[in-house]
Amino acid sequence: MTLLLRTVPRLAAGVFAFGAGLTMALIFLIVFFNALGRYVFGTSLAWGDQVPVFLGIYGVMFGMALAYLQDRHVRLGVLVDLLPSRLREWLFFVVDLAMIAIGLLLAWSAYLFMASRGGMRISGLNSTVRSLREATGLEIVNVLATMAPYQFALVLGGVMLSLAALLKAIERFSELRASTSEGT
Repeated sequence: MTLLLRTVPRLAAGVFAFGAGLTMALIFLIVFFNALGRYVFGTSLAWGDQVPVFLGIYGVMFGMALAYLQDRHVRLGVLVDLLPSRLREWLFFVVDLAMIAIGLLLAWSAYLFMASRGGMRISGLNSTVRSLREATGLEIVNVLATMAPYQFALVLGGVMLSLAALLKAIERFSELRASTSEGT
């Protein structure tokens, strides 16, 4: 069981870190080649200004989950640091449980938002998606010109936050149980 408790969070952290790193790399490459094209060829990618913004949202969601899982997130610790360590750890465990619920509520509300407003068109991507559809013959690429794929980042972020909080809660609870059994 302890091997599983170490392996799953490490695997999740790797996925979250890879997702955050990949989005950062893609943002850099798109902005770099867009700027290079603008100054060398006098033209830039039609979608080069909008897609990095949407990728940034994905990057924030991956980074948020990673920060929570590694307990490296922003925390207002002025008052919490005054609590006895055992009480503080129980408080952090309760916060983890609350974050599971908050992450699921974020995912659900983002899903509802995506379902109701995801069909809105992004004017800067229409011509690019039309060209891509004509080149591939795939009608499914039309979805890339709507807000849905970019709003999905919030759904994914809520699920990842819940997963990170669940893994952190399991870790904290096992540590609290171990310290209780050592004390008796």
